[in-house]
Amino acid sequence: MRHIVLEPIDARALIARVAGPDAGAVLTFAGTVRDRHHGREVVGIDYHGYEPMAERELERLEREITARWPGLRAAISHRLGHLELGELSVLIAVASPHRPDGFDALRHAIEELKRRVPIWKRELYADGASAWLEGS
Repeated sequence: MRHIVLEPIDARALIARVAGPDAGAVLTFAGTVRDRHHGREVVGIDYHGYEPMAERELERLEREITARWPGLRAAISHRLGHLELGELSVLIAVASPHRPDGFDALRHAIEELKRRVPIWKRELYADGASAWLEGS
């Protein structure tokens, strides 16, 4: 399964990749397109990325998570292209024997993704303007 997708993210498939009978907790973080940012009305977002490097970084991040939290499984998917309000831009799923490690891993995953994965977003506003924002 690819980490970078151009079509809607399949949440069920991503969760199924990590779920198992040894997991007492299956947790997700879902990033969605919201309708406001700093008081401006948002009508959509265009996500762009350097796909080969983004794929490698997301694979590396999954491996780091499973090494740091033994027994935990992680899967990450990020969408590129034009997204409408409410659509999933990123989904992270983790399965862990216990929930505390899962929550820690989720926070680590989204913060590292935003810090180091080469994905950029351009917010589109109701007044016709747009702006490039740091972090995905």
